[in-house]
Amino acid sequence: MKKNRYTIVFIFLFLSFFSCKEEEWLEEDVLDFYSADNSYQTFDQFNQAVASLYNLTDLYNVWAALYGPFVWNFSTDMAYAATAATAGLNSYSASLTPENTYVINIWTRYYSIIFNANVVLGRIDGENTQFDTEEQRTILKAEASFLRAFSYRNLANLYGGVPLVLEETTEAKRDYVRASLDEVYAQIISDLEYAAANLPDVGDLWEEGRLTNAAAYHLLTELYINTGEYDKAIASATAVIDNPDYALMTSRFGSKISWEGDVYGDLFRRGNQNRNSGNTEGIWVAQYEYNVTGGGRGSILTQYLCPGYYNLTGLDGKPLFFAPTNQNGGRGIGWFVPSDYVLEEIWESDPNDMRNSEYNIIRDLVADNPESAYYGKNIVADNAFDQSGNTIYNRYWNAIFAKATPINDFPDEVFVDFETGEVTRNASQTFRDHYNIRLAETYLLRAEAYLNKGDLANAAADINVIRARANATPVEEGDVDIDYILDERARELTWEESRVMTLNRLGLIDERRTLHHPFNNGKYESYPIEDYHNLWPIPNREIERNTGAVLEQNPGY
Repeated sequence: MKKNRYTIVFIFLFLSFFSCKEEEWLEEDVLDFYSADNSYQTFDQFNQAVASLYNLTDLYNVWAALYGPFVWNFSTDMAYAATAATAGLNSYSASLTPENTYVINIWTRYYSIIFNANVVLGRIDGENTQFDTEEQRTILKAEASFLRAFSYRNLANLYGGVPLVLEETTEAKRDYVRASLDEVYAQIISDLEYAAANLPDVGDLWEEGRLTNAAAYHLLTELYINTGEYDKAIASATAVIDNPDYALMTSRFGSKISWEGDVYGDLFRRGNQNRNSGNTEGIWVAQYEYNVTGGGRGSILTQYLCPGYYNLTGLDGKPLFFAPTNQNGGRGIGWFVPSDYVLEEIWESDPNDMRNSEYNIIRDLVADNPESAYYGKNIVADNAFDQSGNTIYNRYWNAIFAKATPINDFPDEVFVDFETGEVTRNASQTFRDHYNIRLAETYLLRAEAYLNKGDLANAAADINVIRARANATPVEEGDVDIDYILDERARELTWEESRVMTLNRLGLIDERRTLHHPFNNGKYESYPIEDYHNLWPIPNREIERNTGAVLEQNPGY
């Protein structure tokens, strides 16, 4: 027994002497599942990682309910929350706090994009990576660089100078400090310049919805304006505008060309956003289209913006509508409502502007409940309901913006009755793709650069390209100022642009809300808004967790 014990010890020592090093012997070689080490090696794996960045970046899809991109509009001069006086950000003084859900979740969302972009950029040149061509590698790097820049651009517009994180975070870190706004802008520009040099032309695009160099040049225009480099901004916008692959749509086109309407309305019909429809105006289009591989159910604009008209009761005490219907814009619930500025003021000088046509802004509906005394009558023109019963928030009736809902074009799956047009509660999204960047905005950015340079003639010329398409009266160069450009953006880009991003980067959120937001201009109970509200607060939880350094709060909070 004792002899056997010695023999076993001898064998163990012998094997130990001749065996490999313990670290190498214990190192796991993963072959049958993905790990951190083998998930970023092939083109397909990196392509999937970049695709996930696109998904995180989308601003208007279903995640809006949690992360609040409808705040892009209802916290500005364009719209307001329709459920209560202090809902959303009607009151900046009461609601825009370091504990606000939107403040926290939007910060977290964009830093998650940055983290994942850093993983791609940090690993894509690794020695074990495998690409069929170097072009594949370069384009994916350019896409990740753009999406990181886009995230920092949004953070900078909302919060000002923020921590710059440019490498993959591999361990807990609690000593972040804020970079200056100039430093953040410099990093954004660096990423965008790389993207502009390496993203493909639209004619070489792999798939609809992916980024092109035009998207990078467009965003560079805005950043160069922010840094006061107006000649660079003009040149960057011109690179897009003069590209023969892009042009404003000036004639009817697309899937519903036989319908009554106009070319502006055609831009927002289902199936009309991508180039395969003939559209040469979309620069970066988020792919939400229904029943299309990689698509979805569209943006949430229908649900949150369109009024709940089917809840209206006539003066006879009976419902004016029997149900939400396909022909009336589906099932909106009116969580936010257009301001009078959007509904009326911006059209006063030129009511025949195409963008204000009956096809694009529907200001009246015909009652369709046979039991109502107002059946077949216009609910507004014939004074069918008591406006005071609509509440001051106008949640159940204000107007329907056709670009926010697929009127007469909902998918078959959401119908209850094809004959009457009744639809289910699921008829609450656009079921179409959404513009992240459209050429019309490039013209307006170049006009802003010309304005800042003092070249009013060229600023007016760019604005008038947009107005000519809308059959609107040309603007005189002496009337061009930043307020006019903001008004034109409101007319052209309603519910497309992130209005809060635009006003915050210009430092005008307080001024524009004071003029046009009903809870700041005295129309309803007024709440104060101050100059410091042009920046959002840094989330308190980020400050409290950052125990290794001081993460400074923005003034006023």
